[in-house]
Amino acid sequence: MSSTYDAVVIGGGLLGSAIGFGLARHGLKTAILDEGDVAYRAARGNFGLVWVQSKGIGAPAYADWTMRSSELWFDLAAELLDRTGVDVNHTRPGGIHICLSDAEFEERAKKMATLSSHQHEKFSHQMLDRQALAEYLPGLGPEVVGGSYSPHDGHVNPLRLLRALQR
Repeated sequence: MSSTYDAVVIGGGLLGSAIGFGLARHGLKTAILDEGDVAYRAARGNFGLVWVQSKGIGAPAYADWTMRSSELWFDLAAELLDRTGVDVNHTRPGGIHICLSDAEFEERAKKMATLSSHQHEKFSHQMLDRQALAEYLPGLGPEVVGGSYSPHDGHVNPLRLLRALQR
């Protein structure tokens, strides 16, 4: 018995499954070729970050794409839950980048200002000195001088995401 497909995706990890999901969502008959659940997957070892800060510094189009992608996660998580019953645990508590020297802190502040200018002030962030950062992360080591915080950063559960995309 032979089957015909509009698209064949090689690899059923997070990327392959996401590509297959997207193609099928747009009406293409899609097959995903994979070695199965025994395959070692990057999804098993990643943090599932939906991270905006640091992405697209010096590349405004990439910064815009990253911000838009982050915003679309709310709809995607809801769609996956509706279609599959799997909650991918998407949350957006914000993210912190820790700086270990005054020079790193100053460079970080410049990069975050550049990213904010790329986003026409849509990207928000705060530069936190050590004392302010300790309110978010008590017990900081003595080498930490501060860091950046962005409310746009979040994460999903990568194993739940993989399960939802493969259903």
